[in-house]
Amino acid sequence: MQTDNEYFDSDEFKDLLAAYEDSVSSGAPVFLDTDDLVDIADYYTLTGQKNKADQAVETALELDPGATLPLVYKAREALAHEDVEAARQLADAIVDKDDTEYKYLLAEIMIVKDDIDEADDYLKEQEPAHTGDEHEDYIYDIANMYIEYGVYDKANQWLGKTTEPDSPDMLELKGKALMGMGSFEECIKVYDKLIDYDPRSDRYWLEMAKAQYMIQEYNDAITSCEYALALKPKSLAGLQVKANSLFQLGNNEAALEFYTRYTQMAPKDGTGELQIGTTLLHMARYAEALEHLNKAASQSIDMCSGIGSQVYETMALAYSYMGKTEQALECVAKISVDEGNSKESAERLVIHGHVLLEGGHNEEAEAMFRNAIIKSKNSPDIILRVIVSLLDNKNTEMAYNLFKVYFASLEDRTEGYPYMALCCWRLNKSEEFIYYLRQSIKYTPKEASAVMSTIIPKGLSITEFYNDINKFLKK
Repeated sequence: MQTDNEYFDSDEFKDLLAAYEDSVSSGAPVFLDTDDLVDIADYYTLTGQKNKADQAVETALELDPGATLPLVYKAREALAHEDVEAARQLADAIVDKDDTEYKYLLAEIMIVKDDIDEADDYLKEQEPAHTGDEHEDYIYDIANMYIEYGVYDKANQWLGKTTEPDSPDMLELKGKALMGMGSFEECIKVYDKLIDYDPRSDRYWLEMAKAQYMIQEYNDAITSCEYALALKPKSLAGLQVKANSLFQLGNNEAALEFYTRYTQMAPKDGTGELQIGTTLLHMARYAEALEHLNKAASQSIDMCSGIGSQVYETMALAYSYMGKTEQALECVAKISVDEGNSKESAERLVIHGHVLLEGGHNEEAEAMFRNAIIKSKNSPDIILRVIVSLLDNKNTEMAYNLFKVYFASLEDRTEGYPYMALCCWRLNKSEEFIYYLRQSIKYTPKEASAVMSTIIPKGLSITEFYNDINKFLKK
């Protein structure tokens, strides 16, 4: 099964594209099949040439107003903007209602309307019409459709129907579905198989690295990224995953190097500047961090507004650590939240409280933290963020007492053990420290190593530290 990228690299497509572009530039009539024109539109879309893509589709519709693929293309654009009514009207204009692409489009409309089960039932009704190799293509198309719309569990269910589960095409879809479902260990196994098929695929190595990163196997992720980057040195995603992994390992200088390479290749993407600023913040190089964060802030307005809140949060922390509470609070005020979203509102209140606490405004900070917890309806994540803020500001006794309430009401929760161990260490509560250290190693060993890094002697692993704990306990 040929992918779009493989087809676009083929001589056949290059000749087709050249013929089309010659016709357009000369003003001559376009004598191409409507399906070919949609392929050209897909190519233009993939390469960021939307105006040219739209022109190719309109040309196709001038040739045949009821053609399936051009109308499906436009309908999918409408669905991308959640304009279901426009998509429905475009679907109605398709002449051949028996075309499989038309039926896929109807299912996509149901998916966007969040009628997932209805869409699945409809697709199952169409399944008997597809036999042999056609059935495999049908499974592939439906699984791919579900993945594109983020319905990963349904994609995985359809992939269970294939008679060719170990074919590279099906395996790649399986990997995407498992990644989306958060089944990262299984995802890694799939990409292991794919790499056996084609060890020179930078895409396989990169997806492997992403899955390894998600289960905190940072050294393995770095190794996989190195293979991906050797095969495709200008891979932005490869640079980013490697830099993120180095950052998580505390190798800030090396992380900076790769984040810098990322920004050099994507100078208008504020993400790189944000990551450089965050790394410099962790290195206590606050003034330098702010230079990069200000660049990210200016870029996030036009280029990547989704990172804006992260930028201002990080700027607030930098100013706060420099003792500039007023400037930090100005940044907090710029953090954009949906006031109807209690989680977002509570998170901003926690940041506000953290800045106030850093600035010595303890009573105001406590009130802010209290409001955050109330706003979030006692969200464990928000409570934990408040506790970490208290710990960062050496309010250990208060953090310890809040932790006791936290664990008493959330018996099955494993997050927070390393921070509670740190509390107990600071308060010289040896028995509790040993208990929470043991729980940390059991449930969150990598986080425990990071949180306890100021306590554990250099060169010792957290397990070695625990095994010889009596030597290190305060007398």
